[in-house]
Amino acid sequence: MPNNKALELITIDRRSKRPYDIQIKESIKALILDQTFYYRDALPSPDQLADALHIDLELVIDAYAQLLRENHIKKNGTDYEVSYLELTNYFFDRNTAIYDAILALGLMPSIECVEKRVVHLDRKTAQSYGFSEETRFLYINRIYKGNLRPLIILENYLPIGLFPDIEEKLKGDEPLNAFLDATYGLIAKESHRVTKAVNLTARLAHHLNEPVGAPSISSTNHVYDQHGRLIDYGRSHSISSYYFQSVLPVPFL
Repeated sequence: MPNNKALELITIDRRSKRPYDIQIKESIKALILDQTFYYRDALPSPDQLADALHIDLELVIDAYAQLLRENHIKKNGTDYEVSYLELTNYFFDRNTAIYDAILALGLMPSIECVEKRVVHLDRKTAQSYGFSEETRFLYINRIYKGNLRPLIILENYLPIGLFPDIEEKLKGDEPLNAFLDATYGLIAKESHRVTKAVNLTARLAHHLNEPVGAPSISSTNHVYDQHGRLIDYGRSHSISSYYFQSVLPVPFL
């Protein structure tokens, strides 16, 4: 988005009693959320916008500071650009892998493994996750990033009975669907997911580089292979605002 075009779109209402810095923030935020301004679009400098709106420079600086705190924009050197991005229903509808979804957004995907260990669950807990017999699992907790920015954190329970020696074979930073297919010949064919809006806990906020209590989408998933077997129980949290539409259905892909 060229700066001169952005200058035409960012507006204030001089008849309103709302402070100008709040109006500027809300105008830019609305343009981001309706995707008029998209990820990495350049914003006018505070000086340019103040001149265009004929207001005090400090009001624009205050508005940008609020957008920075809310993670809608970021500073790149002396320039400002949009940092908010949305994993849209395109990926939800097509059951697209998270890694591929990040690529499709034009970002460089990466995976950080926070934790990987073998766990033993009591039978009641395992059954609550949907497993009838398994009690021994590989637990992995990973953060998916785009251009090094955390987007989604995923926890998964993979039954070791279906994946012998997976705790040794899986490094933790590779896309899991490709690994399971190549190593075990199992394909994630179907997922059953339940989502809800939640506020981030301190631990999740730390991993996602978001404020404690920030809105997010929480998802629980049951993933089945080509033989109809449950091969993964997962929990995910995705960074969000009230406008965030969806998360991806298969948590480990």
